Amino acid sequence: MNRPAGVTVIAVLFFLAAVLGVLAAIGMMFFGGFMATLMNQSGGQGSGAGAGLFAGLGMAFGIVVLVFAALYFLVGWGLLKLKEWARIVTIVLAALGVLGALFGFVAIFSHFALLIVFSSLVRLAICAWMIWYLLQPQVKAAFQAQSRPATA
Repeated sequence: MNRPAGVTVIAVLFFLAAVLGVLAAIGMMFFGGFMATLMNQSGGQGSGAGAGLFAGLGMAFGIVVLVFAALYFLVGWGLLKLKEWARIVTIVLAALGVLGALFGFVAIFSHFALLIVFSSLVRLAICAWMIWYLLQPQVKAAFQAQSRPATA
């Protein structure tokens, strides 16, 4: 069975998220090192400890984001190969994305920002569409047909 077009779109979104994650991780690592250098050059009391803290936090957060980028890449690859586990992981990640978007709406009550409203709406729409699409019978059948061994 051929891969449905929507699955390819979702896989591309996951690959895009992986690339953005790698770039964000590099930025976090660079920013942590940059802040550490600035603190060391200031020469104030405790600047060495603060510099070490910033460098360590930048590296730690960067590694966590790299792990998630690898997860997104792996799930995107699994979607392209029509692996059932990738469909299930995508549904779980999209459900978490829906929850995150709903928490974004809660943030509106504390501080209204049009960018937060817009990004939460876009995130909610994309995640809800992913869940809806991957639960469609023909899409589900494509993944299940790929996971069954071919009989002669």
